[in-house]
Amino acid sequence: MTDKNLFTIGEIAKYIGITRRIILNYEEKGLIKPDKKDGVSGNRYYTIDTFTQIRTIRVFQKMGLSLDEIRDYFNGETDLNRLIERLENMRMELELSIEKLKERASGEGETVKEITIEPQTVYCRTYKTVSVADKTKLLRDTALEAMKLYGTDTTRRMYFTEISADAPDEVTYCIAVPPQSEGEFVRNIPLLKALSFFHHGAYEKIPDVRKRLVSYAEEKGLKLSGTFRSLYLEGPPQHSDKDKFITQVVAMIE
Repeated sequence: MTDKNLFTIGEIAKYIGITRRIILNYEEKGLIKPDKKDGVSGNRYYTIDTFTQIRTIRVFQKMGLSLDEIRDYFNGETDLNRLIERLENMRMELELSIEKLKERASGEGETVKEITIEPQTVYCRTYKTVSVADKTKLLRDTALEAMKLYGTDTTRRMYFTEISADAPDEVTYCIAVPPQSEGEFVRNIPLLKALSFFHHGAYEKIPDVRKRLVSYAEEKGLKLSGTFRSLYLEGPPQHSDKDKFITQVVAMIE
């Protein structure tokens, strides 16, 4: 074939960065078909429209959609609202991952920030605990309970603890669960305003961060509710070096 308006399967594979086998799989799944086929050699040729469709399929795959879901989309058989919700959730998961990596790359944060915490649904258990070892075990245990009962909401920070300034030894362990969850220990937390500081280091130093947040609130004339939250960017400790722990410590504003 010498038609300059057509692509060979090898050219398609090269320009998009995929293998010939992937393109043939798209054909087998009914997502595309060759625009021309050489009857003697069996070589396949594609127009720019098919090239664009293959590129779109690849983009959707990178978003996590299956080939069956992509075929339904092309055939007009997809619930677009559900697809939008799914992609928005994926975007939130990606933003959380980027935030975590940026914070690890940047090192210790330098400033206290005023933030807004989005509403979320959590599974919570409250225990009286003092040692960091006990708190870590209870956080893991609560996470296991929550996930077995409800699963998890990956669009939110998975783990956090809350304490009250009036009862610092009573710790509430909270795990993000899907918004539709209902049960005795499930809470729906509304939109909240808070002060935030990212602490890099051992959990034993978190009380010092809370004091820093209180001092900042006094300087700015802000009234705190007395509730403090520690959000663990990577869940229970995943590093042997305590200096690598990252905890977002927040103080709720009334």
